Amino acid sequence: MKKVEPKVYLIAETSLIKENLERMLSDHADKIGKDWYDSTLPTASSQGEYLIEVAGRMCYESYGVGLNPNVTKIRGASKEYLENILKKGDGSILEHATCTFAFINVSRVFTHELVRHRAGTAISQESLRYVRPKELSLWLPPEMKDEKEFVELIETIETKYKNLEKKYDWDKMDFTLKKTLTSALRRILPDGMATNMIWTANHRTIRHVITMRTSEYAEVEIRKVFDEVASQMKTRYPLIYQDLERTSLPDGTGSWKPKHVKV
Repeated sequence: MKKVEPKVYLIAETSLIKENLERMLSDHADKIGKDWYDSTLPTASSQGEYLIEVAGRMCYESYGVGLNPNVTKIRGASKEYLENILKKGDGSILEHATCTFAFINVSRVFTHELVRHRAGTAISQESLRYVRPKELSLWLPPEMKDEKEFVELIETIETKYKNLEKKYDWDKMDFTLKKTLTSALRRILPDGMATNMIWTANHRTIRHVITMRTSEYAEVEIRKVFDEVASQMKTRYPLIYQDLERTSLPDGTGSWKPKHVKV
């Protein structure tokens, strides 16, 4: 048995097609839109946050005074604008930008929990129907780090799995038969074994999952992972996560709670 630690990698994020965005704002909002683009894009903290602000201002035609006759004053600074969005709970515009994470060495306990948050997500997970594990890797929960019987039981499962696996001449099989036997053998492997997945979600969903899964009542592994997700999001997207605050917990993880919960 190989002991592993869950790892979080932010591997992709929303990017702008700047020339088309500039052209759209110029065509749609004339000089007001072009001036807003020229003055705000150079100081944007991230392209995802900028896209969210573009979408929000589209709703009220608030790229500048004079575009919408009902608007006589606008919030110029992006921080102030998005802070007001969070305060009002206008979360729908946060759905325009996404992030993609690779979660490595997480358990199937973790993935079973995460797939319950299906709205606004895309998920691709390592398939044990096709992938025959070379060894049994596992993250040990804090409660079990000193439990020898727990480790011994996992090692027994691994040994019996390998013994059963050796009964078959894999080199003489075609891929279809390998897939069939691999699929059958996976049924004896524990949910706690390490796996890998790619998870894409929009920022509204990410905020929600962080809040739910870093709760002090959440399962410790998923809290550990989303504590790291929250830290990365707070750093990379300071405006749309500006109201999230972390409280340290006794197990070394953190619980993140937003000031504005209805976003």
